Amino acid sequence: MLHTVLKGSVPLPAVTRADRKIMHHVATLMHSSTSSGHGLAATLLPGNLFLKTQAVIVHATASQSPLFLGEAEVVAIAMGFPVLLLRRSADGSAPNLTVDVALPGPTDLSWFLDYRLFRTLAGDSWLVPSGSGPSIHLMRHGLFLSEHAPYSDHWDYDAGLDRASAYLASHRIGGWSW
Repeated sequence: MLHTVLKGSVPLPAVTRADRKIMHHVATLMHSSTSSGHGLAATLLPGNLFLKTQAVIVHATASQSPLFLGEAEVVAIAMGFPVLLLRRSADGSAPNLTVDVALPGPTDLSWFLDYRLFRTLAGDSWLVPSGSGPSIHLMRHGLFLSEHAPYSDHWDYDAGLDRASAYLASHRIGGWSW
């Protein structure tokens, strides 16, 4: 089923079971209870999750960028909550999860695009950029930007991405086609 959310926008794919699973997994990483999206978020990003403790909106899709960026931006600005837009592989072959983050500020909106899930040896979860930029710590009380990366070198970066992928894979049964 396809949803058209904005007049003149392209039809957006509906949230699948695999999308719901990955959204709940991120909620678990942040130790948060969830509720289904409500208000404007439910209209523009149907099927999203609201992380109650952190006041973060999470939406997952197999669609590639730039789909959903406009809707996520409107929701982040209008509701004043960060939006995590999780992008998983469309073919279900691998857990190549990337994350686009919209962080509303008092006067503007900041976008952090093409981030990857990273896991430290201590088990902390982060979103790290593919190139340069701040890292985002996924914590029980919210998202925290840090100019200091949670890794020391390229080897540690790759190992953290591998740990995150392995952790993600250990929590899914039957692949992405759940």
